[in-house]
Amino acid sequence: MNRRDLDAFVAHYGLSAEATDVVLDLAAARPAPAEFRLFLVRVLQLAGVLSLAAGLVFFIAANWQDIGVTGRFALIQVVIVVSVALALWKPPPHALGRYALLMAFIATGALLALFGQTYQTGADVYELFLSWALLGLAFVAAGQWSVLSAAWLVVFNVALLLFLGGRPSGGWLWTVFAPFRGNLSLELLAPALLNLALWWLAEFGRRVRWSAFEARWVSGLALACAFGFLTGAGIDAVESSMMDGFDVLALLFVLAIEAALVVHAMRLRNDVFPLALTAASVIAIVSCAVMEHIDVGDLGITFLLALWLTVSSTVSGRVLMSLVREWRQAGEAA
Repeated sequence: MNRRDLDAFVAHYGLSAEATDVVLDLAAARPAPAEFRLFLVRVLQLAGVLSLAAGLVFFIAANWQDIGVTGRFALIQVVIVVSVALALWKPPPHALGRYALLMAFIATGALLALFGQTYQTGADVYELFLSWALLGLAFVAAGQWSVLSAAWLVVFNVALLLFLGGRPSGGWLWTVFAPFRGNLSLELLAPALLNLALWWLAEFGRRVRWSAFEARWVSGLALACAFGFLTGAGIDAVESSMMDGFDVLALLFVLAIEAALVVHAMRLRNDVFPLALTAASVIAIVSCAVMEHIDVGDLGITFLLALWLTVSSTVSGRVLMSLVREWRQAGEAA
């Protein structure tokens, strides 16, 4: 019996806490000591890889004056070559291969940062992260690991955030956004759509059991990033003192995309996460609109915001929990 079956069994018979403990023991539902040890080993292995990567960066930084330019590049390149060699020796899904590719992915970012710091190329910071994401795609494809996919997703979104935050006027990525350079709310829709495409890819990969996206939290991370940009676009649109046509268009796009995701979630009836993100996004956008466009004094706006946040969060929470229980019972009945 899985966890849902056990929960339904306990709820159906109204078992006490003591009886529930007996049920869990009989069903062997509690994690065994061996499973705890396996989890601990995996966490320590991942922590070890991250520590080695951080140690590599700090070692070069601490000995910057003592290590020549050639030595700095050689050290990082040796780490990348050794990591790739280990991955070829023990290819994924072997744990050594996956950890080696994660190390190679992080070392690639360190190598790009070292190149920019050494030769002072004048490139924007976003170009470092964007190049890192593009070069790291090979490691992600080879690793077929949710942790590596999530790391790449974070790097990619940091690149987009830095680009839109700095708003540089050069580079090939600027050419893509050039038609919308006058309106940040429209620009923010592009990375939101990119993340939605990645979310769809992750959902598809999870359905076909592609190991890189088999973990649900990877697709959830992509969806959360998409909603972050959608919320930013909506807030930028409503915070304009005089909303022009582009702001209205961006806000309509945001609401249409979020409404489509709500319809999709209601049709599947298996995950309330998109609904929770939509509720949080709408609450944030409306709160900013109230602060910008309603003039009732400091005390009045404080009271109005407190009332709105209390009512909206309470209603959203009750609706979401009701849907969770309803969908869970429907899944158990099926």
